[in-house]
Amino acid sequence: MTATEGQIRFAQTIINTVTNRISMWPEEYEERKTIPSDRNQITLSVAPVLQILQCAGRYGYGRRDRRSMNQINSDYIAALAVFGSPPRFSHIDVEQIDFYPATGEVWLPTGLFLINYSEVQINYKAGFVNIPDRIKAALAEIINTICQKGASDRNVFSVGRVHRTYVSTSFVTPMAYMMLEPYIVRGLE
Repeated sequence: MTATEGQIRFAQTIINTVTNRISMWPEEYEERKTIPSDRNQITLSVAPVLQILQCAGRYGYGRRDRRSMNQINSDYIAALAVFGSPPRFSHIDVEQIDFYPATGEVWLPTGLFLINYSEVQINYKAGFVNIPDRIKAALAEIINTICQKGASDRNVFSVGRVHRTYVSTSFVTPMAYMMLEPYIVRGLE
């Protein structure tokens, strides 16, 4: 199979659209995540995570029945009242953050008040340094489909009276979609 550069770029654009990614190559992403109560862990939307570049967290008021106390039974809402400030984002040292690259799970340290953050803003680099074979196979499948169908997804075209029939809504075959399924980003918050 031979493919032109234009076909490869077009197929890559289709793959990026299907997987909801900027690119399969390493790219920078920024997310704002709400951390579940009594947890210090989040899962980033795009994996594999290569590096966490920057992070900031803040405390939230939350529900009264779910308010956290730190290890010395001090309520952080009372501490915020003493400082006279609404909850602001404060810098989190990225060297203290632990993460599992394959799944994008991130474990955060506790903050100044020795309690968990309720919201975090995180910048990270994610993507593939070496593109997996499944993605390459999906790329070949999409290019093959483009070559078979031509510039559009037209199945029948008659001369004289214009009549078009379209096979499907996409160049992505069920086989290509199955190959790309593990790499689809379900949602950036």
